[in-house]
Amino acid sequence: MSLSSVEPLSFDPAYSFEASQSRDHSGAPRQHSFNPYTDNGGTILGITGDDFVVLAGDTRHTAGYNINSRTERKVYRLGDNNLILATVGFGADSKDVAETMTRAVNDFKFNHNLKNMTVNAAAQYLFTVLYGNRFFPKYTHCILAGLDKDGKGRLYSYDSVGSYSKEGERRAAAGAASSLIVPFLDNQVEFKNQYLPASNGTQERPVEDLPKETVIKLVKDAFTSATERHIEVGDGLQIITVTKDGVFEEMTELKKD
Repeated sequence: MSLSSVEPLSFDPAYSFEASQSRDHSGAPRQHSFNPYTDNGGTILGITGDDFVVLAGDTRHTAGYNINSRTERKVYRLGDNNLILATVGFGADSKDVAETMTRAVNDFKFNHNLKNMTVNAAAQYLFTVLYGNRFFPKYTHCILAGLDKDGKGRLYSYDSVGSYSKEGERRAAAGAASSLIVPFLDNQVEFKNQYLPASNGTQERPVEDLPKETVIKLVKDAFTSATERHIEVGDGLQIITVTKDGVFEEMTELKKD
């Protein structure tokens, strides 16, 4: 029999599109839908100091058990000032938010006589971008950082619909391995569950700003530990440090398996 002589299923009187497509094997109605999002893995974190801020992210881009890229950076510099943004989640939405923020920062400078957007203004604008898409959210978790007008490090962490604290945070993490990294940062940055030795476990260690070298070492330790326990984190580590002297970037290798 040739293929041209075979009648399509719709010509068969016994074929029912309703029965085959809208019901499952038990006869219950079947819901037809699609998921416009996917999680492309990776992790980002940020830590502030007295006069600096550090943002970091790994470079692995995944889809399930597949590695799409080993060089996908997640930390972006916004314009030519001291604002940096880290994004993680759905890769397309993450890039879109980063490009939107970069355009906004550049437009602000051109429209205000070459004046740079402050980190507080950028934080409010990023909230507007994310909240404005709340009915079809950008599936991305963002960390925005920079120095304020007094030269102090500021860090803002966002969920997918723009919720954030205007007071800022001392440390933040998001992404695949955030559940592993956040407890580590709580202990090493916020000094949670740390007590003064002379108090016999009765007086908590006071929170203090860490030096920049210690913060960078903590970032590397956090990602090194995460790569040992999570398959969606690895390959490379991008670290961007913002100080009054400028913006500095460092790349470090992580596990590639």
